[in-house]
Amino acid sequence: MTSATRTRATRSTTRKPHPRTRAGRPASPADEAARTAQIEELNTQLRDAVNALVSDDAWRDMLRFTARFHRYSLNNMLLLWAQAQHRGTVLSAVMGYRSWQAVDRQVRKGERGYKVIAPIRRRLTEEEAAQLGPRGYDATGRPALAVRGFRVETVFDIAQTDGEPLPTVAAPAELAGDGPVGLFDRVAELVNARGYTLTREQPLSSPDAYGEVGYAHRVVRVRADVEPAQACKTLIHELGHITADHEHRRDTSRDQRETEAESIAYIVAAAHGLDTAGYSAPYVARWSNGDPELMRTAAEHVHRAAHTILTELDPTTDREPTPHS
Repeated sequence: MTSATRTRATRSTTRKPHPRTRAGRPASPADEAARTAQIEELNTQLRDAVNALVSDDAWRDMLRFTARFHRYSLNNMLLLWAQAQHRGTVLSAVMGYRSWQAVDRQVRKGERGYKVIAPIRRRLTEEEAAQLGPRGYDATGRPALAVRGFRVETVFDIAQTDGEPLPTVAAPAELAGDGPVGLFDRVAELVNARGYTLTREQPLSSPDAYGEVGYAHRVVRVRADVEPAQACKTLIHELGHITADHEHRRDTSRDQRETEAESIAYIVAAAHGLDTAGYSAPYVARWSNGDPELMRTAAEHVHRAAHTILTELDPTTDREPTPHS
């Protein structure tokens, strides 16, 4: 998971679980149909919640602004930090000259920018793409973009600009209260069954992250200082990354991977009576940038992974779709 400002909810987010029916027998075609309908209903509810958020003017402006920020590499982050240290300044938000103009802010005359290293990308020829096989093409089937070199670019901090105030970034609301009884332990068993060790620790590699998957060492980490409901949803999110095979789907953007993992967490949690909409909808909205096409692209992977997890959690139990307002 990525970072999120911790905001305590004022009420428990645990809903009364839907009653189990006809437990103890193998899942039938009717069971599978009910589970499929449940997943589709919950996925639709999440999309509707995201669409409702991004239809708001302020939220849409925030998404547009966020989408304009470069996602800097570690090397560029270090480069910016070193330049700021040398000048005795603190950077908060940096963009190029024209990018600031696009959000109605102007770099002040005489301001000295900061240097970053930007890749020069060129689309592969059909011949080059064919030689690389599947890696030579992007998600639309066109020859992929390849890095052909690097150039130095100049960026400016917001403190070097004047203009319209920036939209504020709404944060997902951290879940409070207890999760469904036994769900955390059952999800942990699925994590272990996939060959991963679960640890509860803090801080993680990112100090404000709630959880993370370490593919190299086969470890899932969940923060130890959050309430049970948040810990449970976070663990499902990390299991979502694993089940959707994000380790090997390396050409999938991080935006889509996070959209998929949180959508999976929402569906699985909601199916067990844990309402995570206050966290999941803003989270998905931020990572998808409110792009319905990205959510449609992710939907197939979300459905497949959520179905797998729900079936493994309740292999002999069918559920009717759980209504949510």
